[in-house]
Amino acid sequence: MTLPLERFRMLDLTRLVPGPMATWMLADFGMDVLKIEDVADRSAYRDQQAARASRGNLSVDLDALEVEARSNGWDHTHRNKRSIAINLQKPEGQAIFHRLVADADVFFGSFRLGVYKRLGADYETLSKINPRLIYATLSGYGFGNSFTEWPGNERNAQGMSGVSALTTGQDGEPADMLFQPVDSYSAALAVISIQAALWAREQTGRGQQVDIALVECGTAFVNANVPDYFRKKSVRKRGFPSIGNLRCKDGKYLSSAASAQAHFWAPFCDAVGLPEMRDKMPFGDEERIRKVKAHMLTKTRDEWLDLIPKEIAVLPMLEFDEVLEGPFAKERGMVLELDHPLEGKVRQLSSPFRLSDTPPTFRRFAPVLGEHTVEVLHGIGCSDSEIGELEQAGVVRASHRDVTMSKR
Repeated sequence: MTLPLERFRMLDLTRLVPGPMATWMLADFGMDVLKIEDVADRSAYRDQQAARASRGNLSVDLDALEVEARSNGWDHTHRNKRSIAINLQKPEGQAIFHRLVADADVFFGSFRLGVYKRLGADYETLSKINPRLIYATLSGYGFGNSFTEWPGNERNAQGMSGVSALTTGQDGEPADMLFQPVDSYSAALAVISIQAALWAREQTGRGQQVDIALVECGTAFVNANVPDYFRKKSVRKRGFPSIGNLRCKDGKYLSSAASAQAHFWAPFCDAVGLPEMRDKMPFGDEERIRKVKAHMLTKTRDEWLDLIPKEIAVLPMLEFDEVLEGPFAKERGMVLELDHPLEGKVRQLSSPFRLSDTPPTFRRFAPVLGEHTVEVLHGIGCSDSEIGELEQAGVVRASHRDVTMSKR
């Protein structure tokens, strides 16, 4: 089966979360994602995952924790990719990188502007080597403005984009979210933008620059609130009383859209035994909301689910184990069961993209550092002796583990 993006090659210099998340999506669709890593130490994301595995004890040997660290995210967001380790601080390393650029379709990085210039990976340099190159970057604030060199990550982007202001509780304190909505949304927008640029190249024959800013993506993420500001010069800055989340007798919750749409409200009231409330929706009415919430505490979540028709859009709020082990995940095939050459039996999320004829596929596990260095250098004409000399000089690093990470 031919995958939609398998004729394209990307040089991936992204780090941390949003860049690797975007390149994971592209790799699942067949793009040859060649991850460019440092020879001296692992990327920030590898070390971040190893640090999590060590539970914050940074004095431990991070290499010894690689297997556990892989399960904390690296394996998932780096599957279907290849790894080459090059020292871009050295002129010889930059020369090898530029040879790879000449035959690449996409460059994708997540550094600040000054870093690209120091590494010989800035747009002006790479576009001269390959005028057809799509040069994509994902940074905190994008290029060409006074914020360009500011450091930026998910937390900063939430604060600078308005996301934090719109995710506050009843006490007015911004929520400390356990997931990364701006990173995830930015990754999706990067994927769309890169594919759009590739399509434009099909028409023009020319590459172009793709500039993604986390802060801008964060504001786009809350775009439903933007028109309110343009019309009223204000937005709701904190949570408001609602019955969207209903606590039940057993401490579990229902996720309810019954008060969000009028045609759900009356059937909901009839189903739960509150017919006297069916004539008026409770939106913003704290007294009526308190009455509904108190009533819902009289039965367990599953008892209510037996009484409330599914058509009313009142469904269980699932814990993570219920999500991943539940019937929807099983019927949808959301979890892959795989045999990893280092870890044994592992599970990963499958791709959420479902295409009838050319669906994304799992082809190889995430690479160890420099796993494909020799393979890639052979591809640009380097001999074994040349590779040995480059490795000896600290220009490249190759993995010599006797293990294949490809799926068997």
